[in-house]
Amino acid sequence: MNKLKNLFAKIKSVKNIEIYVAVLLGIVVVSIVLIGNFSTKNVDEKVSSESYIAEMEHKIVSVIQKIDGVGKVEVAITHDATNESVYAYESGTNNILYVKGEPVIIKTLPPKILGVVVVAEGADNPIVRMKINEAVITLLDVDENRVQVFTHKS
Repeated sequence: MNKLKNLFAKIKSVKNIEIYVAVLLGIVVVSIVLIGNFSTKNVDEKVSSESYIAEMEHKIVSVIQKIDGVGKVEVAITHDATNESVYAYESGTNNILYVKGEPVIIKTLPPKILGVVVVAEGADNPIVRMKINEAVITLLDVDENRVQVFTHKS
């Protein structure tokens, strides 16, 4: 108990202790706010990219099912984890433009598609397979080597 009283006595004897405590609390609050903002942005980005990919998978299934000779279709798209932001720059410099401490984003690009797998009934026919492949390449603007088409098992 004496040790605790001695500690409080030493703390009280420090000049301007209120300022030190206020600064320390300020640092803690700012840290919590910044960590909260970063984690929220990462979660929002991930949800946004996942919903974009799900939408694209649905769109591709919808289009491919309309191709003559195609039956049941499943599509899986692999992608990098995040969207890419394009920032505004100060005119005549390479410095990113900030407003209220936040960088100005001109546009957000969707996540980069790494590969597409299509499993479809009717893909055993080479002509149908080619049409599926062409549809995916056109819809997603990806290289041919990023698309694989397989026959759906019956």
